[in-house]
Amino acid sequence: MAGTLWGADVEQLRTLAQQFNKTADLLQQQSTQLSSQINNNPAWKGADAQRFRSDWNSSHRTLLQQTVSRLQQESKVLLKNADEQEKASTSGGPGSATGGGVPGVPGSPAAPNPWGPDWLAKGSPFRDAWGLRGTFKSALDLPKNVFGLATMASQGLDKFTDAARWAKLPGNSITYNLLDSGTDLLGLKNLQKYIPALNQFGGVFKESPWLFKGQGAILEGLGKGGLGRGLGWAGVGLNAFDAAGYLAEGKYEEAGWSGAKAALGVACFLPPPAGTICTVVSAGIAIYEIPAVKEFVNSAASNVVDTVASAVKDPGKFVEDTGKNLADLGKSAASFLGFG
Repeated sequence: MAGTLWGADVEQLRTLAQQFNKTADLLQQQSTQLSSQINNNPAWKGADAQRFRSDWNSSHRTLLQQTVSRLQQESKVLLKNADEQEKASTSGGPGSATGGGVPGVPGSPAAPNPWGPDWLAKGSPFRDAWGLRGTFKSALDLPKNVFGLATMASQGLDKFTDAARWAKLPGNSITYNLLDSGTDLLGLKNLQKYIPALNQFGGVFKESPWLFKGQGAILEGLGKGGLGRGLGWAGVGLNAFDAAGYLAEGKYEEAGWSGAKAALGVACFLPPPAGTICTVVSAGIAIYEIPAVKEFVNSAASNVVDTVASAVKDPGKFVEDTGKNLADLGKSAASFLGFG
């Protein structure tokens, strides 16, 4: 690649990707070896040892795992960018000697998004901001709706399926009301309740039947208007947009996942409890997709599998280790509270 090429050196990108991957493998190996030495060394005892083991397992090792995951992700991005650069340069399209570039490569002019405006593409400032807003909202949506489901379920099936009683829940529970207010503010929904000056624009912010008024609870739920509801439908549209882009690229697994999230987003507009359950699932997915959370959950699942396998292989040792771990946990708690 020579001349007046705008873009990146394909071989350098691939070499850097390999280095990232090798570094990730090395960190993973070191993390595993260190964890074994720290947690299984019988010669190191006492409060300091216990405190360091706790810090290692809860913080230091997690940070290493997050670094490994990020390096692996960036390695894949670099390889993808290299492939795109090579393809564009060969075909004479964006990124060739006539101009263009590869999205995500510093110093390279951004190539146009073939499936729509650039600002809709994943990785754009708009999508990053949208994702950050969604993460904060999901962090309130999840506990709010889980609490609501538990509260209504405890009152019996007839009340659990009564949409009118669900509507009264914010007035009957301070906890639910506070969480509901938080999701309203983040979702720009019913803002006239919190900012009186907006009452003159009540029709913009208030959620009310608009498209299917008088056509039944389900259709009315899907056809409500308001700024907050519009943002919800925008989220559905973005997931559908991603699904279409993935299909065009032949990434069928990613397309199916984005399509499923779009369908789930529509179901969230259904009246409770169906819509509430879908909102819980949707918020759970959004939180799970945070890299650090995904790493933690996947690691925990792996540990559960290892524990079960250990129990099956040697039940006696499993019981002994479990008892020791519980005893150590109790000592740590006592020390933390100042009793030991």
